[in-house]
Amino acid sequence: MRFILTVFMLISLALVPIAVDASSSQGRARMPVVPEPVQLINTIDELAAKFDPAICGECHEEIYEQWKHSGKSHSFSSERVLQTWRTFIKQGLDREKKLDWDGSEMSRMSIKSRCLWCHEPRIKYATDKLVAEIIDMIIISVDDPDQAKRDAAVNQLSKLNLGCYGCHNMFALQEKPDGSGGYWGNEPKMDAIYGPTGDVEQENHQENVEGINQTLKSEYLTESKYCARCHHGCPDSVPFWQCKSLYTSYQENYVAKGGDKRCQDCHMKIDPEIEMASHSFPGVKDKKFFADALDIAIDAKITHFINNYKNELTPALRLDVTITSNSGHGLPNG
Repeated sequence: MRFILTVFMLISLALVPIAVDASSSQGRARMPVVPEPVQLINTIDELAAKFDPAICGECHEEIYEQWKHSGKSHSFSSERVLQTWRTFIKQGLDREKKLDWDGSEMSRMSIKSRCLWCHEPRIKYATDKLVAEIIDMIIISVDDPDQAKRDAAVNQLSKLNLGCYGCHNMFALQEKPDGSGGYWGNEPKMDAIYGPTGDVEQENHQENVEGINQTLKSEYLTESKYCARCHHGCPDSVPFWQCKSLYTSYQENYVAKGGDKRCQDCHMKIDPEIEMASHSFPGVKDKKFFADALDIAIDAKITHFINNYKNELTPALRLDVTITSNSGHGLPNG
């Protein structure tokens, strides 16, 4: 019996470092890493000015206008987003003590690597002090009894959003199987803009966009898995059935049943006027787009029902409703 116990303890001790190393590796892969000598940013205005989408709009005017009127340009300040974050902070992070990606105890700051990085990728370049201020503004924007203070907080937060640099640089490369690379490992070249073809005149970026000196190709931008970076949110090691998301629905209810369209085929159709993918990103708030996603057939028949209390027949209509989804994922979803 002692022999068996001794062997068991030795095996347990041998396994402990392995588990710790694996956890640490995963943690490092999931936390934003900013290489030296990048200077971190202390104010919202400075963060908003870094890789400002308006600068890209000087040359890509049509695409910029499409993006400007899309939900992506308000990804940080919509009422729904702010209320969701407020609930996550107050009811989740402030109450439940769990481990973060790096093995440390979760706190309010954990929202940086769990929510903020998709809605504003440039948050990677923010100091912890600025992130803490942004978190306080989120709470104020929802909870403060003073309307003026709520409006002021929303106004500040509206300066942040998912812009050109987030999609065309920070998310533009696929993560490696171990979770490193891409946004988290900062493998994209900081001075580059990535596109599906790379066929952009290099001198335009060099002359007009500070800090951008090259245009590179990334076919990953054309894959549905690229969209899953934010519309799935779970590591690849987590099976889809355990993480119900928009991308999960797309994989299980569309691709697995023979569907062959990508997310981009519906949400970024080629705009014939500019001969490039549209950046308006239509969704459920676009009435025509949403209407095209569903076919509704209603067969109405005249009938009646018996009113037992009055002992009489009451005229009625019987409606047989058939709804057919043309979407590549479940509706509603998000």
